[in-house]
Amino acid sequence: MKKKETPEDTAVGADGQDSNDGVDKDESIEDTVDLSQEIDHYKSIAQRAQADLVNYRNRAIQELEESKRTVQFGLLSRFISVVDDLERAMENLPEESQNEWSEGIALVLRNLEKILELEGVVQIESLGKPFDPKEHEALLYEENTEIEDGQIVSVIQQGYRLNERIIRPARVTVSKFIEKESQEDDLRKQEDK
Repeated sequence: MKKKETPEDTAVGADGQDSNDGVDKDESIEDTVDLSQEIDHYKSIAQRAQADLVNYRNRAIQELEESKRTVQFGLLSRFISVVDDLERAMENLPEESQNEWSEGIALVLRNLEKILELEGVVQIESLGKPFDPKEHEALLYEENTEIEDGQIVSVIQQGYRLNERIIRPARVTVSKFIEKESQEDDLRKQEDK
């Protein structure tokens, strides 16, 4: 009866030594190391691709939010110019105008102001405050002996902000302090001419 060969019998020769002299084991270890390195390489490629995808999604969301804000700012600034026009119309109403007509304009103005308020638009408080170039645009300087330098003495056009971003800066007149003596000197010079 013939003895069944096992894997151990085939690898080991008659003298009890390995017939492949360890070549297969070394190649097997090298193949395992190579496969392990290749797995790590592909794993890092997959991780980078996943990170790139997450970064792309985040960038796309940010760009979408920024374009929404841009459209919102453009639309709200158009509403603000309509509010300005209605305010000017209310200030310059002729005395003989009909009461219903002026009340209608006032109602439209209040409704527009409510819409802006609901959207988060607020007026920039300017009168009597120090000039801030982030919030104000100085159109005129007014020489003054009573009010210190850099204070806003009048608002030419109201400014607005949405959250912390400026939609439109307030256009203002800023005081320029001069001493009474220099003011009197200027008056004398003008009289001498």
